[in-house]
Formats: sequence, C-alpha cells, structure tokens
Amino acid sequence: MRTIGEARKALDLLMERAVSRQTRRGTLAEKQLVQAMVADSWIQLEQFRLLVLRTAWKIDRLQDYKAVRKDIAAVKAAMPKVLHDIVSRAIQVHGSRGVSDEMPFVEQLVASYVMGIADGPTEVHQVALAKELLAAVKPAEGLFPSAHRPAARERARRALAAAGAATAAAPHTNDAGRSA
Repeated sequence: MRTIGEARKALDLLMERAVSRQTRRGTLAEKQLVQAMVADSWIQLEQFRLLVLRTAWKIDRLQDYKAVRKDIAAVKAAMPKVLHDIVSRAIQVHGSRGVSDEMPFVEQLVASYVMGIADGPTEVHQVALAKELLAAVKPAEGLFPSAHRPAARERARRALAAAGAATAAAPHTNDAGRSA
C-alpha cells in the first residue's frame, strides 16, 4: 500500500506540473506525449492497485497464504516496476528540477530499486509466479499446440464424420416420432 501511495504522489506531481508548466505553445498538458505519460501512469497504477486489493481480499477470504502465493508474488514482482515507471515519467515532465533535491523523485526512484531487492529479488518472485501458473497448465496432446488450426480442422472433420455415421446407422423416424 505504501508503494501505491508513493506512486500516486508521483502521478499527482506529474499532473500538476503538466497543467502548470507553460511553453511557447501552451501547457505541457496539451502535448500528446505528456498526455500519454499521464494515461500510462494512471493505468499502471490502477492495475497495480486492483491487484493489491484483490490479493488482500483473497488473503482475508481464504486465510491461507499458500493458496495466495502466486498473487503475493505478482504484487511483489510488479511493485518496483510500477513505482519506477511512474516516477521516471514524473522526472521527465519536471526536467532538470525532477532530478534535483528540490523534488522527491530521486528518493522515490532509489526506493523502487530497493523494493526490487529488499523483499527478495524481483526475479525470484517472477520465477515463483511462473512456476505456480505453469503447474496448472496441461501440455498439448500430440505434436502441435491446441490452437493449431489444421489439427483443429482435422479433429472437427473426424467428429463430423463420426456423427454422420452414427446418424446413418440410427433408425429413421417420421415427424410423428414413429419409425418409418
């Protein structure tokens, strides 16, 4: 939750700067690249916030950390990147002031790197998440992946042929339901 707060603070400062900073041709907020930075930051923050809330809800509901292990790993893996990305955009919009000690961004950026190490390296959380996810997946039957279209067409053709053969072998009935 602290990460959400820090990222939100960086996003708020980014947006404040965008609407405040005048250039020769309007505010930074009128520039499409800055608008994209704002949008990307908000989307990334909201996705992360919802992942954290969903994980907390599952922990409360299940009362079993092992059952929520992959969700916790996902939060821990995403946390440093979300803060890093949003803070980096805020720095960019603030220009040289963004990397000075006049703004909090350098400390936030360093914090994002510390997060990727302090609670176990991000890569460890990524591996834990991937193992949990992959353990639930069944391998494809045969040589080709399940979405291989030629193989799917062949399975459908065989199923239709089998259904046609079953229909041909069944006794015919008239509209009244009696055998002809």
